[in-house]
Amino acid sequence: MNSYFLSNFYNYLLNNDFFKIETNFSNNIYFKNIGSNGYIVAPIFKTEENYKNYFNILEQNCRLFLKKYNLSKMFIFKILISNNFLEEDINFLNCELNLDENTVNIVWGVDLLNKKIITKSNQPTKFLDIEKYINMSMNDNLNNNIESFKPKSYILSKNTYITYSLIFILILVHMIINMSNVFDKSSFIYNYGISPNLLKDKQFYRLITFLFLHSGITHLLSNILSLYIFGTRIEKYLGKLAFCLIFLIGGFFSGIFSVIFTKSYSIGASGAIFALESATLYFSIKEKIKLDGLDYYTIAIFSIIGILASFTDSSIDNAGHIGGFIMGIIICYIYYKTIYKKYKNSL
Repeated sequence: MNSYFLSNFYNYLLNNDFFKIETNFSNNIYFKNIGSNGYIVAPIFKTEENYKNYFNILEQNCRLFLKKYNLSKMFIFKILISNNFLEEDINFLNCELNLDENTVNIVWGVDLLNKKIITKSNQPTKFLDIEKYINMSMNDNLNNNIESFKPKSYILSKNTYITYSLIFILILVHMIINMSNVFDKSSFIYNYGISPNLLKDKQFYRLITFLFLHSGITHLLSNILSLYIFGTRIEKYLGKLAFCLIFLIGGFFSGIFSVIFTKSYSIGASGAIFALESATLYFSIKEKIKLDGLDYYTIAIFSIIGILASFTDSSIDNAGHIGGFIMGIIICYIYYKTIYKKYKNSL
């Protein structure tokens, strides 16, 4: 039963923005930071050798994390797990909570036999939803069929350098066009932006080049911000291939929609970014998880506001935005049903 509890508990942590860190004394420590505060969760079974010494070493290492991550305070969740708590174990849980220190110890016991959390002294009974993850993990143990346990999601990419590289390229292209004497901005946009005659003239390259052009600094910065928000999440949770496919194919079809329905010149990466946004929405709904703090309610609000805002300005390419949004869902659906699920099941 112990292994079921830990498997479930770790999965809840991973699905709620914690990530696993490895140290020279343990491979079962999970961490996340919110602003200037860090949060360490370290569960250990009472049967393991000298759990008191283990928690002391953990606390010493957490002081190093404070400096490493430039944090002002570290909350350490010391979670002792057992089917049988003795008096000395209860005494260990009876730890004073001192919020004035840089490292704050939160010490809980998890009684698997009676399915309850033990808190002593002035320790909090609820904090950062950790108590919910523990209770859900204990309840999940009612089903003791290991085949029924399947992790809900995985982080496929530990870095998001593709997104950052794309942001750099967008800034670089904008600077070259606007600050260099080599190019004439108006003619460059005219030659490489979306053209109403694109299909007729077979200038299909425009369906890609228009994504890297922007009308001004405000246009560029707004797209970069959205690209950072949704691009990093797609790259992190669905992988680099998914990011590239959604951005390029979504952007390509946003250009097609623009040609068919708008019949005017258009530039900008917003159609491709709407594809990333809708893909993020689809994935968060399917997996029922927050993506680095964003749940699907928040993403849906972003999407609705973004699409409605498109209709407030006649210069905004509404068709391109809608086309990108639709294609993002379609591409993510296909990718999720094929490549992603195959990879997830292999784990």
